[in-house]
Amino acid sequence: MYTPKHTRETDWDTIAAFIRDNGFGLLINVDDKGTPHATHIPMTLVEKTPGNFVLHGHVARINPQWEWFEKGDTLAVFSGHHAYISSSWYEKDRIPTWNYMAVHIHGHIRIQTADEMVAALGTLMDHYEATSACPVHISDIDDQTLRNNVKAIVGFELSIRDVNANYKLSQNKKDTDYYSVINHLKALGDENSLRVAAEMEARRFAGK
Repeated sequence: MYTPKHTRETDWDTIAAFIRDNGFGLLINVDDKGTPHATHIPMTLVEKTPGNFVLHGHVARINPQWEWFEKGDTLAVFSGHHAYISSSWYEKDRIPTWNYMAVHIHGHIRIQTADEMVAALGTLMDHYEATSACPVHISDIDDQTLRNNVKAIVGFELSIRDVNANYKLSQNKKDTDYYSVINHLKALGDENSLRVAAEMEARRFAGK
């Protein structure tokens, strides 16, 4: 992903929080013929040891993508809120654009053991069940059902080699245009527009 210096996010805590908030990502690799494979799946960011982060996830065993997991590099893509930016919101500029936040993770995959995969599934469930009124835990699944389902999936651990985070949020605009964009996004009122506006507002106040 091409990331200009002025839109590049390098703070790991910010990036890690983004991945956790936008964990339904896109996992991409290629087979031995160079054909790309991609699967939309939830992934969990895990700190295995202090400062050593990995991604955990799984795909259906019937999905051929996993057969090339350990044979080359893999890309995990996480996308956040985004919004069209009309040039009518600027004083003079007449070129519209799109504001967005995205993180690309490059690394190598290791296929998990069955026990590792069950532990990862438990962590995944706990993360997304946390806001449920009646949370379900992996221990609530009977052994036979769990075993049958585990046989049908392949768990993986993606080591993190390179991180590329692009927060394209009108950083190159002067204050008049910048705050005009924020105000127009707020006026639109949809979730994407409001979240982009909030991120822009927070960043300009923080001097980013």
